[in-house]
Amino acid sequence: METMKILQIVGFKNSGKTTLMNRFIESAQEAGQTVSAIKHHGHGGPPELPDRETDSMKFLGSGAASSLVFGNGVVQMHMQGQKKELSNFIKLSLLADPDCILIEGFKQASYPKIVLVRSQEEWRQLKGLDNIRLVIVPHPMLLDGAQPVLRDDRSSIDSFFTVWMEGDFHETV
Repeated sequence: METMKILQIVGFKNSGKTTLMNRFIESAQEAGQTVSAIKHHGHGGPPELPDRETDSMKFLGSGAASSLVFGNGVVQMHMQGQKKELSNFIKLSLLADPDCILIEGFKQASYPKIVLVRSQEEWRQLKGLDNIRLVIVPHPMLLDGAQPVLRDDRSSIDSFFTVWMEGDFHETV
């Protein structure tokens, strides 16, 4: 089993998860780290796929369980019928030999996580999640059991990420 630094970013739709993920990816890259990113597509239906007439999509249409295309340093992979377990996606992301993995979504997983909340109601729904390390809010609010950081407090958020990235905590995958 490998050990890997894994951090989740969770919250409801349009709470800023993707923006924060991108910021962390850029920060890690600037620090010389390689990041794999995993996103749960929670918008209903499958993610947008390439045109059905591409060779890779024809392979899937013919019944292939997966179709992988490589060209000019980029790998594109599509799979169908795959178990919907985060652990499988983490194993796939290890193929990129990352220094860390950032996960957007998959709220119920138990990895260390940052929770983005916009209201007391959202906090009531999310405060029971496992392994919450940081809570980010768009405006000052009191949250039961948490000391939130303001979304505009880039210094504190970036400091949290730097300490996490440089820390010794790793997950067994």
